[in-house]
Amino acid sequence: MKKSIIADGALLLVAISWGLNFVVTKNILSNITPYMYLGLRFIISAMLMAIILHKQLKNISKEDIKGGLVVGLFLTMGFVTQTVGLVYTTPSKSGFITGSNVVMVPFLAYCLTKRFPGIYQIIGAVVTFGGLGLISVNENLVINPGDILTFLCAVCFALQIIFTEYYVKKANPLNVALVQVALTGILTMGMALFQEPMPANFDFKIWGAIAFGAVFCTAGAFAIQNTAQKYTSSTHVAVIMCTESVFAGIFSFLLWGEPLTLKILSGFFLVLVGVLITEFAPSKAAGHIRESTDTVI
Repeated sequence: MKKSIIADGALLLVAISWGLNFVVTKNILSNITPYMYLGLRFIISAMLMAIILHKQLKNISKEDIKGGLVVGLFLTMGFVTQTVGLVYTTPSKSGFITGSNVVMVPFLAYCLTKRFPGIYQIIGAVVTFGGLGLISVNENLVINPGDILTFLCAVCFALQIIFTEYYVKKANPLNVALVQVALTGILTMGMALFQEPMPANFDFKIWGAIAFGAVFCTAGAFAIQNTAQKYTSSTHVAVIMCTESVFAGIFSFLLWGEPLTLKILSGFFLVLVGVLITEFAPSKAAGHIRESTDTVI
């Protein structure tokens, strides 16, 4: 019981860190370009994970590398669209729209399993997308381009979850995770060097944000979650991880000064309810995908 409480507390700290990171990232994107931020964050994360997983790396296989590369492409596209989208939207919107990836998993998994998701997944999707409409569509029926990019991010993260589930059946999940993080760092750094101007200077604020993202939100979160899941249930993990978007909204209001209207708050509530419906009623199409791949790097 004590270990379970400690595990749940550690997972809650991960969710808090992820929620806070939306605000941290938003604040520095005026001082550093998106691809450069992602490149540095994920290269540092990969180095830290290589140190943590050095024993696992001795037995890395072709399947580990293949799985990591495929999943890493979706991870890269997810973070690129999320971070670029964050330039044009608010931290809380980004958090809740990103969190909707949970609802998409059963429907995208249908393409692989050919099993109909189920009535609860349909209800969860309707509720979630109703919330996304309240969040993203303004009075003139125009959708913010940042919200569109973030929605694409959610699709990419859902595909990352599905393909992770596919590859970890025949590969080492720890090595797959390391390869995908390393690939994301390499690709985004390459995009930064070829497409973005070099920052004039890297001050403490920029390095602090990069360190926070790399240590607490990627490598550290990965280590904590994989350890904590040995001592707590998958239901606990799912519910606690869902609070990431809630903390994004709280921190956006407190630290970024985002005005939260009744319309926006209603949208947040519907998204959270839709996600919880999906989490508590696993679908036939998705099966155990969420249980085996709940780590969001």
